[in-house]
Amino acid sequence: MGFRGEFHWQVCRGTGLRVLALMLLVLTLAVATPSWAKPLTFGTISAVPVEEVQVFQPFVDFIAGQLAGDGIDAGKVVVAENVNQMAALLKSGQVDLFIDSSVTALVVNKLAGSQFMLRRWKKGREQYRSVIFVNDDSPITALDDLKDKLIAFEEPFSTSGYMLPALVIRAQRLELNEVANVQSAPPSGRIGYVMAYDNETQAAWLERGRVQAVAMAEDDFLSFSKTALKPLRALFVTPYVPYHVVIHRSGLDARLVARIKSVLKSAHETETGRRVLKSFEKTTKFDDIPQSLLDNVLEFEPFLQQVIAPQ
Repeated sequence: MGFRGEFHWQVCRGTGLRVLALMLLVLTLAVATPSWAKPLTFGTISAVPVEEVQVFQPFVDFIAGQLAGDGIDAGKVVVAENVNQMAALLKSGQVDLFIDSSVTALVVNKLAGSQFMLRRWKKGREQYRSVIFVNDDSPITALDDLKDKLIAFEEPFSTSGYMLPALVIRAQRLELNEVANVQSAPPSGRIGYVMAYDNETQAAWLERGRVQAVAMAEDDFLSFSKTALKPLRALFVTPYVPYHVVIHRSGLDARLVARIKSVLKSAHETETGRRVLKSFEKTTKFDDIPQSLLDNVLEFEPFLQQVIAPQ
């Protein structure tokens, strides 16, 4: 009897240990499972934050809803005034994801340590480039000929109308100097530039001889070429870069990054997803950034500080 009782006790003890071990395993897995229970924050830069939130919020809500099982309880839009502010928000963890042009994203990555994630097909476009052009009868035949002359850019935060062509000029080891207006002359041996703030003004200045060259997006150049009073000639065409990209902050949980990528890349596969994407500035889809296009962007990194003014 004693033997049988001892056996029974040992069996119970063994069962109890197994139950205890199972409970510990469940607790361990619960602790290891990522649990945010907080919003996923999307960042953007705009001078009109209310309008920007209205554009972004339906898209952000949709993506957050797809990630509810990953501990995301809502989606939030954070609008910064400029690149430096956005970089600070990413660096501090107040913004998780940032969507903008690839060159702007490159600047933010440099400042915040964030990383490229996906490409966004905004307005159905996967890539774009800029054209630096002159009047067809101009004696200028190379970028080097722009020394001591003026070029009109669009505006300081335009990728195609300023940053991309300016980076290309700097990559050619040419010096750029902003001047006060079209009546001003640049320092000797340098290329002077002015901001026109719209394509029509750029084209008018070139036509009237107030500047000797203009830089704008390729599509805009082709459009102006059809209606220009004087024939235009492309002087230099920049490499293609992704039109828009998504980047994520440093330190964002790798498993969550993978889930976000999966949700974004598959968003266009459902009717609801396509409808939400279309309302988000006619976005077609998100996909991986082709390495060739990413390389084109990364080549400009050494020249960023010479083009992007402190804010």
